[in-house]
Amino acid sequence: MLNENRRSRALLYVGIIAFALFAIVPYYWVIRTSILSNLAAISQDTGFIPALSELTLNAYTQIWNRFAFETYFRNSIIVSVAATVISLFFAIPGAYAFARLDFPGRQALFYTAVFTIMFPWIVLTIPVYEVFYFLRLVNTLPGIIIALSIFVLPQNIWLLQGFFRQGIPENIEEAALIDGHNELTAFLRVVLPLSLPAVAAAALFAFLTAWNNFLWVFVLTTDEATRTATVAIYYILGSDVLREWNVLMASLVLLVAPPVVFYGLSRRYVGAGLGGSPGG
Repeated sequence: MLNENRRSRALLYVGIIAFALFAIVPYYWVIRTSILSNLAAISQDTGFIPALSELTLNAYTQIWNRFAFETYFRNSIIVSVAATVISLFFAIPGAYAFARLDFPGRQALFYTAVFTIMFPWIVLTIPVYEVFYFLRLVNTLPGIIIALSIFVLPQNIWLLQGFFRQGIPENIEEAALIDGHNELTAFLRVVLPLSLPAVAAAALFAFLTAWNNFLWVFVLTTDEATRTATVAIYYILGSDVLREWNVLMASLVLLVAPPVVFYGLSRRYVGAGLGGSPGG
């Protein structure tokens, strides 16, 4: 029996290690390729762990200088942060209303908002473009911000509504009302601070969705000055850098870095927010 337990545990560890390697190796290969010269990146003589003499940061300086990646990177940060803030500004009171208030058409409005999450957005590209063109929002950062805010708003409403309904007991608000608060101040001073984990989780998903969005930015921009990094990489792939794998991998590392940093900053709250636990 003891041998069987040891064998089962050994098999479990082997499986975990194999899965970890399967998940980590591609990321390591991207980073490894990004800090090699182009010749070293495609050479079969370069080892899995390259020598220190083969390492260089030239690919990062090339992607930053040759392709105006600074502009794309700045645009991505601006539109992602702005879309996250705007969507949360509307999603927080909207989700709270769906969770706590009883008004005509509440269920219909909520399911309509949630249904848009499952709707294939690509079928809306032509009418969305026509509307934004009529409003003169094509090739503008405000137009991209508005589009991405609308895109991430339904998922924020869905996530926060579930937290307000299950993670915040109604007796907390009742106690605040007894203490002299009205409904607005009870929400702002009691419910909202307790909802910081859910807000952080919603902010993380909104930021990731806006940062990684390709379709809306691609449709609404033709000017390089308004492109984001995600769309810029698409055009870089079609340029003469196609065979420069180190430059391509460097662009991917730069594209992935901000979401990783954002997750690291909000990790403290995200787990509690997804688990439905109020913050303390």
